Amino acid sequence: MKETLSILAGLLFVAAFVPYIRAILRKETKPAKASWLIWASLDTITLAGMFFKDTVNGQILGAVLGAWVVAVLALKYGTPGWTKLDKFCLGGAVLGIVLWQVFSDPVFGIVTSLSVVFLGSIPTFTSAWKDPSRENKLAWTIFWISCVCAVIAIPHWTLADATQPITFFAIETIMMYILFIRPRSLANSKATTEVRNIAS
Repeated sequence: MKETLSILAGLLFVAAFVPYIRAILRKETKPAKASWLIWASLDTITLAGMFFKDTVNGQILGAVLGAWVVAVLALKYGTPGWTKLDKFCLGGAVLGIVLWQVFSDPVFGIVTSLSVVFLGSIPTFTSAWKDPSRENKLAWTIFWISCVCAVIAIPHWTLADATQPITFFAIETIMMYILFIRPRSLANSKATTEVRNIAS
């Protein structure tokens, strides 16, 4: 059952990139260039670490494939510029590789890379927070469903097995809040304020 869910998580993750890439090409979505380059680079390091620990799952394979496609498109269609945080995140990728080599343990590469992956998500969180219309809701919903499957499919609760699915799940859950729950809260708050103004 867990193996099936792992494969499903990978297929869903790849499928989620289809509406996202289409939205980029139609200029309906502006991906944060920094986030996607960071995600693609660090996902690749994570995949390498998981490969050496024999813990590769379907989701990380789908993530690496899709992230590099979006990263390339983001260079042309995405939001430009590099912040200090972006540079720090890329530095974290290098740190992950160094720790891996120094301690001869790929788990250091996995944990360090995924910690920085989360930090590297901040430019996308910020962009979506300011303007949720910049992101494709269908794509992020499929990403989130993939993450649910991947978490359920975790074979062993070790750093090598569990860190990647849990980190991805946390990122997608935050995006779901920003894209779906927060706008409704703001709309309800605005409606309540208008009613009170009319009543007064």
